[in-house]
Amino acid sequence: MKFPETAEDVEKEILISSDKHKELGDLRIRQYIKILPKADREIVVEGVIRVFEKTNNLDSYSQDQEFAGKILEEINPKSEQDLKNILLRVLKNWDKSVEQLPFLLRDNYGLEKLKETIAELRLTDEENDKLKTIKWWLHLDEASA
Repeated sequence: MKFPETAEDVEKEILISSDKHKELGDLRIRQYIKILPKADREIVVEGVIRVFEKTNNLDSYSQDQEFAGKILEEINPKSEQDLKNILLRVLKNWDKSVEQLPFLLRDNYGLEKLKETIAELRLTDEENDKLKTIKWWLHLDEASA
């Protein structure tokens, strides 16, 4: 397991852990999570976002995102990335059952910034559907978002 020096390293280790899930369960990702607090937070966030934005493998993308979500839940990495950019990158392929992503956005940017940014977005129907799920996870009703 390689110490992450780039976002690609983080993404790659998440995907490897997901691929080995059937034989190892979540052991590999739990071990990786112990390494990640020593890594640059922006590298971790970017690597996780890459997993959410891509459909790497249709057979495993839910598991890939679940492991990315475990990282968010355990580490709660803070980021200076643009919230609007993150939302536009992840909404198309985000698995709505991975609730850690909405909570990271809330914890990192705050509800007010999230509401403001959501109001600015122009999305496809599919992306709007996913955005409704983010609002649901965060208990944001339509009137306040």
